[in-house]
Amino acid sequence: MIEAKLRFHLGLFQMAANVSGSGTICLAGKNGSGKTSLLKVIGGFLQADEGYVRVGGADVTKLPVEQRGIVMVTPRTFFPHLDVDSHIAWGARLRKVKADEGRVSRLKSALGIDFGGHVGKLSLGMRERVALATALQATPKLIMVDEAFSNLHDREDFIVAYCKLAGDEGIDLIFTAQDESDGKYANQLYVIENGSTALK
Repeated sequence: MIEAKLRFHLGLFQMAANVSGSGTICLAGKNGSGKTSLLKVIGGFLQADEGYVRVGGADVTKLPVEQRGIVMVTPRTFFPHLDVDSHIAWGARLRKVKADEGRVSRLKSALGIDFGGHVGKLSLGMRERVALATALQATPKLIMVDEAFSNLHDREDFIVAYCKLAGDEGIDLIFTAQDESDGKYANQLYVIENGSTALK
């Protein structure tokens, strides 16, 4: 369960956001509407002026990023020097456990990762697949996906598979989109405009 009720300003930009739900949440809005800023506040990368963030019933509002149980994935979230398997296995380090090679293989199969090599030499879409698999391997309480579904050639099948994997692991998921129709993949759809959210 994710609950966030926040007020925040950055320069002239004002945000008054209220998001609550479990499972998969789609946050839809145009560029500049506040999607990324909201995720950064939930993740602890930016501080809200007032409000709270609760993850799995626990108040994480004042906790540092690394203690919130949240992983955020963007198109730039990758380690270029690692090969594919090592990158995905790295997610287990966030839990301070040894990576399960069988689980790495299952994630790769479920998400259509049938390639190898150094991640920095892969296409953008391939890098995003690897980064998203790495986030699942970390088994956080919440994964936030900011535009990292946007460059996949079989996007619909991937999103469906990813949401199912997250749900099976008991991981809540928030992903951003510019098109409200992407709400069909989610349990809840929130539209954000000029920093204000509305449940659809």
